Amino acid sequence: MPLFEYVCNKCNFRFEELKSQKEDSATTPCKNCGGISDRQISSFSPVMAGGSSNETADMTIGREADKRWQSYNNRQEKRRGDKALQNFNLPKTKDGKFMPIMALGDKRTVENRKEYVGALQKHRKERTAKGISQFNSVGAF
Repeated sequence: MPLFEYVCNKCNFRFEELKSQKEDSATTPCKNCGGISDRQISSFSPVMAGGSSNETADMTIGREADKRWQSYNNRQEKRRGDKALQNFNLPKTKDGKFMPIMALGDKRTVENRKEYVGALQKHRKERTAKGISQFNSVGAF
């Protein structure tokens, strides 16, 4: 059943109504005041701008999505600048690999991080033992 758009001649109320092809009338009673409402030409159009007759809607939408993702990636690269991982001078182990985050910082920072991770692991074990899943229900920390 097609969706038709109507505007009341009396109160200018706009509304939509589903009508069968058999009920295809140009007027209908207003849902607001009961006056006569005329059918409007719908603002929806199935024609895609820039598409050729042998191009599907999916192809047109996909091309537009690719353009938007490329624009997003360009903005991200511009924001990051030259901040690649190797430019941060992070400490490395003897075999040339970057040190884990847990090992970075002064002695107190490392101790605090280990304490926090331990508390988090304990909390997760307690929730699992109680049968409470991790992130979709309320539970005491």
